[in-house]
Amino acid sequence: MNNAILFYYNLKPDKIINNNSYYYFYINNVMYHLITYYKNIDDAESIYKINNYMLSLGLPVHKIIMNKDSKIITYIDNVPYILYQINLSYNKNITLKDINIISKSSYYNKNLARDNWDTLWANRIDYLEYHINQNGKKYPIIVESFSYFVGMCENAISYIRNTYDEEKKEYTDNYVISHDKLIYNNNLYSLYDPLNIIIDHKARDLAEYIKLSFFNDNFNIYEELEEHFKNKYYSRYGIRLLFGRVLYPSFYLDMYDQIITNTLNEDKLLEIINRINDYEDYLKNIFIFLNKIYKIPEVEWLMKKTS
Repeated sequence: MNNAILFYYNLKPDKIINNNSYYYFYINNVMYHLITYYKNIDDAESIYKINNYMLSLGLPVHKIIMNKDSKIITYIDNVPYILYQINLSYNKNITLKDINIISKSSYYNKNLARDNWDTLWANRIDYLEYHINQNGKKYPIIVESFSYFVGMCENAISYIRNTYDEEKKEYTDNYVISHDKLIYNNNLYSLYDPLNIIIDHKARDLAEYIKLSFFNDNFNIYEELEEHFKNKYYSRYGIRLLFGRVLYPSFYLDMYDQIITNTLNEDKLLEIINRINDYEDYLKNIFIFLNKIYKIPEVEWLMKKTS
C-alpha cells in the first residue's frame, strides 16, 4: 500500500496502519484515511462538489484528495478507494449544535437528494421481510422482534404519507446538507465523512439525533430542543415530517443490516428490545413537546399508552 499511495498521490508516509475497514497514516502531523469507496460510482463527482462547497464555507468535513490523475476514486488491486485528509477539530460527542453547524447550509443536488422517505422505507421493509423469511433460522432475536418494529415502520410510513398529502411546504422546507446516518454508537467520524453527506429536509438529522439521544442517555434533550426551536423555524409540514421520522425505528434497521453482514453480534439487539417500553414513553413525550409548537396528528396507540 505504501507504493500505491506514493504512486497515486505522491505522498510518502512512514507507516500505514490497516484498521480493517480503512488505512490511515500521518504526514507532518496531518492524518489521512484511505477508505473503500462503497457508494454508486456515478455519485462520486456530486460528492466531491458538495465536499468542496462545505470546505469553502468553513464547515467541518474531511477533505477529499484527488489522485495524480485528478480522479476522485483510485483503483488499487481492482478495489475503489478514496483518500481523505481528516478534520480532527471536533468534540468527542455529537451534539445538536454540531449538526446545526452543518445543516444550516441550503444545497441541492439531484443525485444526493433523499426526499421520498415513504417509498424508500417501504422498499427497505419489503427487502428485509423477504430476507428474514429466507434466513430466519439464523437470527432468532430478529425473528422474535421483527413484527413489532415493522409495525412501527408502517406507522411512520403512514404518518409521512399523510403529511405529504395534507400539508404544503413553506420557504423553510428547503434542502439542506444532511447525513445518511447518525451512527448509533456516537461515532463522530460519520458526522464529517463525505460519503455520509446527503441532501434532505432539516428534519432528517434532528429526528435521528432525537432517537440517538434516548439510547445515549442524553438527559438534556428537551433543553437542547427548546433552544433549537428558538433559533430555527419549522413549518407545520416540517414538524410533521420530524415526528414521522422520529417514529421510524432506523436504529433497529441499521443494526439488522450490521447483523446480517456479520459486523455486529445479534445479541446487541437486546440493548434496544429491553428498553422498548421506556422508548415508547420517550416517543410520547417527544410528541407532547412537538405538539406545543403545532397541533399535529396523534398516533392513537402511543397516546393511549400508560407508563
